[in-house]
Amino acid sequence: MEVALEGKKPDSIIREERPLVDKNVTYIENSVDMIDLNQRVVFTADGKKLAYDYIILATGSVPDPDSIAGLRAASLNFHTSTEDSLKIWDALQQFRKGHIVLGIAGVPHKCPPSPNEGTFLLDDYLRKSGKRDDAKITFVTPYPRPYPAEAMSKVVEPLFQKRGIDVVTFFNLESVDPTKKELYSLEGDTLSYDLLIMVPPHRGADVIIKSGLGDKDGWIPTDKYTMNVKGYDNAYAIGDCTDIPVSKTGVTAHLEAKVAANNIISSIENLGQTHKYTGRINCPFEMGSGKAAFVVGSYEKPVKEIHPSRIRHVMKRGFERIYWRSLTGNLDWLLDTYFGATDIVENSKPTVVSSK
Repeated sequence: MEVALEGKKPDSIIREERPLVDKNVTYIENSVDMIDLNQRVVFTADGKKLAYDYIILATGSVPDPDSIAGLRAASLNFHTSTEDSLKIWDALQQFRKGHIVLGIAGVPHKCPPSPNEGTFLLDDYLRKSGKRDDAKITFVTPYPRPYPAEAMSKVVEPLFQKRGIDVVTFFNLESVDPTKKELYSLEGDTLSYDLLIMVPPHRGADVIIKSGLGDKDGWIPTDKYTMNVKGYDNAYAIGDCTDIPVSKTGVTAHLEAKVAANNIISSIENLGQTHKYTGRINCPFEMGSGKAAFVVGSYEKPVKEIHPSRIRHVMKRGFERIYWRSLTGNLDWLLDTYFGATDIVENSKPTVVSSK
């Protein structure tokens, strides 16, 4: 996002994976060709077979612009790679005037706030560069409101109106004509553009589809509490690859990973504990003008209305600084303090009372 709309250098947000892994962990850098949960074997692309006792699947999601005719050729996007994000920044440097359409080409997709964030940051850029008066911005979405969750949409909609950003709802993209520069919806509507930035629909990873572990779109059927792959006590799925009803975000994956890891430890050490994820989400939400909010909710508590502020923007940018350190687990105490209870423990092993 910041690469595409603020000109941030890609190197500043990328890290090599090996140094992030604990030295006591055997790290294998290879592609996985097939996963057999029944035989408990992972097959790598170079023909190796890795047997396991427990497995955690974190295969993510895949942007799928080719699922909509004309989308790949016509649209720029900031969800596929840093290279594609740079193309947006380069296009904005060349842009002088016209109609910019930014929105959601299909669902689900990574990071629900990102299309709205991109729109706010686009407006910021055009204002700072003196191009806003000659630019029309339209946000398009298949949802009935600017943001999927009604509580946060009540925050987004008036800010869009204040900034002069048009919104087209119930626009389910069917195809794009790159030559005519037109979008066509399933509802029969047509929308023209000069510059198109769309978040493509996503699907599950190829290896999940090839291994027959997902549904028709490649999402892994997962117990939303224990993170078990349904039907397998020793297999877990976390992050974007699951079919559970929460946001596909990094924070969510981190919290789910703790639950899966704790359940594996409980099984190995026969602790008789079942760890359950509460569905807690806490998505940073950039709203431009140096302000940000957070999308906060859980299985039991719907997303609540949170307005942007400068302190929340500082919190968002501050977390970016500690993100890589948080992957080691050394900062989980800090995350636990902030998030509260996200891993509920149920004890099934009877307590032994000594008679002594």
